[in-house]
Amino acid sequence: MRLLTVVTLTAAFLGLSPSTLAQSKASSNQKAGNCSVNIAGNGNTASLVCHGIDATLAKQMQAILHGTLRNESTAKDISQKLDQIVDYMNVEATPPDVGLRFVYAKSPALLIVNQSGVVARDIKWTVELWDMDAPNQNSPLPIPTTAFDWIQPHANGGPENLFASPAVAHLLTSNTRLVGTAAISCATCTAVHLYVVYITFGQGGWFSEVDNPQSNWAVWPHDNQTPQGRVAFFNDLIATIPLEKRVPIVDIQISHPKPSND
Repeated sequence: MRLLTVVTLTAAFLGLSPSTLAQSKASSNQKAGNCSVNIAGNGNTASLVCHGIDATLAKQMQAILHGTLRNESTAKDISQKLDQIVDYMNVEATPPDVGLRFVYAKSPALLIVNQSGVVARDIKWTVELWDMDAPNQNSPLPIPTTAFDWIQPHANGGPENLFASPAVAHLLTSNTRLVGTAAISCATCTAVHLYVVYITFGQGGWFSEVDNPQSNWAVWPHDNQTPQGRVAFFNDLIATIPLEKRVPIVDIQISHPKPSND
């Protein structure tokens, strides 16, 4: 979490070369994101003001400027370190984005995909699958809504077995037809991804992300009081996804990155 921290750093560039000073004179106030650079005097004094950054990061920035000598070689070192800080701030400003994939045709499992360049934390997913051959049942399979702690950038979590628990397994037979929706998001994600899922248990199936979903979580039948209402819901879900957008559930080889020795 970012703390509402304001850091003001001032550096007198007395030892900088004329070319560096010329760059400093380009503007009296340059702003990027939560930080602004203010040029004063003859261009040999500058202050960096940042709002809403992490307190630890603010201390690091102060140490970089206050602990340096006023000469050209050190100014270059300052520039390189500030570049690293700006890159860090830009990455941290990017919200995480997590999605789902279904893998393994005969007994589908859930793969959680971090689609962003930052760590995704406190991830929550749900899968609500209904037995199409038992419309008298007024609830989906008892697959619990599940949390996942964190996933590294551009990495996967899982796969999560959906049907192994005894509470679910005894409800399934070969060729049981399942249809429903799945949803995923995380604590700092700005989007919820919603999917339609169809499975013939023991055979295969498909899934597809819903474009511009009207719901921000998994969907239930509008009329869940009657078998006819549930059957209409099943058919409507399948009809919303054109054939070309249905992603087959297939067997894949999953490799997880090896831990670094650094």
